[in-house]
Amino acid sequence: MRRLGIFALAFLLAAAASAQTLLREPSLVTTEWLANHIDNPNLRIIDARSSLRDYLQGHIPNAIYLNTETLRISQSGVPARLLPPERLAEIFGAIGIGNQHTVVVYSSGDDAFAHATYIAFVLEWLGHRHVGILDGGFEKWQSEGRPISREFPKVKPAQFVPKVNPNVKVDWLAVWHAVQKRNAQVLDARDPKSFSSGHIPSARNAFLRENLQGEKVLTWRSKDALLERFKALGIDPQKPIITYCNSGREASQLWFTLRYVLGIQNVAVYDGSWIDWTARKMPKE
Repeated sequence: MRRLGIFALAFLLAAAASAQTLLREPSLVTTEWLANHIDNPNLRIIDARSSLRDYLQGHIPNAIYLNTETLRISQSGVPARLLPPERLAEIFGAIGIGNQHTVVVYSSGDDAFAHATYIAFVLEWLGHRHVGILDGGFEKWQSEGRPISREFPKVKPAQFVPKVNPNVKVDWLAVWHAVQKRNAQVLDARDPKSFSSGHIPSARNAFLRENLQGEKVLTWRSKDALLERFKALGIDPQKPIITYCNSGREASQLWFTLRYVLGIQNVAVYDGSWIDWTARKMPKE
């Protein structure tokens, strides 16, 4: 009995040590980190690439496919609105993600990893902070000759209980107050052409792809390079920041970069973004 007790204690200590290696808050993770933890039972991997065909042709082992549009619906005719928290929780629970799991999300350099960061943004809004974004996405994993699978992971539904974090996103009214009172910096993550065609008053253009470096394989730029970039844009890291784009997805990459790559605390996403703003016929420049 004593020997069994020792074995049980050793098992619990090993499990605790394993849990400590997983993520405590949203962050970038390397391909090496993911490879070292890929078989951890407490880890869930999400393939967020926009094309299901790409997933079927090959994905990172154990990855569950989730298209970001699954998380959105038209409301009063306005497209790309986030589902209510309880419905989002049902979706994550149905694909095997519970509150106890660490989640690593990847997408592609083709979308500047915005599909991955959007899922991270939604999870944090629901109060789930054990989230990682794979730096370099699928392309970096593949370029390093790491294993690719066509098998579907065997995961059971889990219980996901949302605990909404109201500081992660803002609505149109908060943006309008920020514009009028100049008490927050509004950043537009869209490309310069879209920005010049019309944008929220006082907004500055901070194109999301400029946060990345590389040609065939994209990764996030260094912290120093990113700090120089935002300094050149006149961004004050001590003042609140609101990011937006067309529908909130690209804005999530800018939010993630500012909040979790650079550690700037007061950053939120206007999730309705330009679609919602124009549908309400708000002022634009």
